[in-house]
Amino acid sequence: MEQASFELYLGKVRNLSPSTVRHYQESMRKIAKVLHGLGYHTYDSLYEIDSYAELKRIESFLLRDKAFVELDERGNRMYSAGLHRYMEFAQGKGFEKLGDALSLIDKPCNVANGQHTKSTNVANRDRIIVRQVLASEHFLCESDPNHKTFTSLAYRKPYMEGHHLIPLNVQDEFSNSLDVYANIVSLCPVCHRLLHYGLEEDKKQILVRLFDERRDRLADSGIHVGRKEFLEITSQTHQTTYQ
Repeated sequence: MEQASFELYLGKVRNLSPSTVRHYQESMRKIAKVLHGLGYHTYDSLYEIDSYAELKRIESFLLRDKAFVELDERGNRMYSAGLHRYMEFAQGKGFEKLGDALSLIDKPCNVANGQHTKSTNVANRDRIIVRQVLASEHFLCESDPNHKTFTSLAYRKPYMEGHHLIPLNVQDEFSNSLDVYANIVSLCPVCHRLLHYGLEEDKKQILVRLFDERRDRLADSGIHVGRKEFLEITSQTHQTTYQ
């Protein structure tokens, strides 16, 4: 997650005032300093954490730390409040109340180190960005909202999977990151596997509709591609196999 995404979330999704947004951002900066002071140097800030389980672990660590609790109390609990708001952001809280919440915070993002060689892994369902997309889409299949699945243990919601519409293994062809909200869709397991393993004639109709629905949002995220190019890319790359 980027700091700018959190700022947009606070302002546009949670409708907080600019002064309150600055307040929470200052809390996040202070938390980073506290973590470094405690000898935790794995991340420069919470924004770098990609795993929701890891973020929860650090949250638990901070709230149990005596020094942090004392600092928080001296600061009228402003630091725990900022952390709480960020955890809500990571869970996608508030997204479900808006028709297309993530479109409010779409923006071009830089390509992260190593992202050019990163591949999609459907077994990695702990990612914060995927959690946020699923929440925004009300845990429904974007191919067909009527598709039913079992209840997910992690979310206590219908089980869905995140799918990169434009695969990450073509990141080298794009100057802006493909690992963004606009390029991730919520799919039931059957539709997800159809797009990876199905016949081209069965996939094309779904892909065209999903792309047309996301075209403007992709452009807002700095991803400029036409329908023909998109279909050429997906026909070549959606044959990836997963263990």
